[in-house]
Amino acid sequence: MRLKTFELSDLFALTAGSFHAKAELEPGKVPLVSCGWENNGVIGYYDIPAGDTNERALTVAFNGAPLTTHFHPYRFGAKDDVAVLTPLQPMPDAILIYVAALLNSKTWRYSYGRKCYREKMARVDLSLPVKGRKAEPDAAVAQRLLDKAYKQVQADAAASVSALLGR
Repeated sequence: MRLKTFELSDLFALTAGSFHAKAELEPGKVPLVSCGWENNGVIGYYDIPAGDTNERALTVAFNGAPLTTHFHPYRFGAKDDVAVLTPLQPMPDAILIYVAALLNSKTWRYSYGRKCYREKMARVDLSLPVKGRKAEPDAAVAQRLLDKAYKQVQADAAASVSALLGR
């Protein structure tokens, strides 16, 4: 497997979410994402104008636990306490999920007192599997790595349940 190091800004446009307070919005059907970990960061459903929504993008927390990252394959709006990472080029879900996992593995570097603002976030390095002469991200390798990790999590969960049940 060949790896190449990219800065986040080499792969994504980084923009802050559009809303400061959910009180600005009326209830509706579009999920609003904030910096929380639970529920993929979704804090409610609101009537969000189409121009303020994103889809197939990552959100990365500026606040709370900075760099906490979620993949959103659905249409959503975002608060201004998260960065919305939109791929500069079409990117398969496997690469987006792989990038989210890489960013989540780096959350220990930041805290409420040591935040990761947009300028700093743009320079975060990621090592991705690549293919070809142009060294483009390799979705097949990323998918295999994700599948392997998922199988390990399943096995670990099954072993934990068996231990709890005394089997």
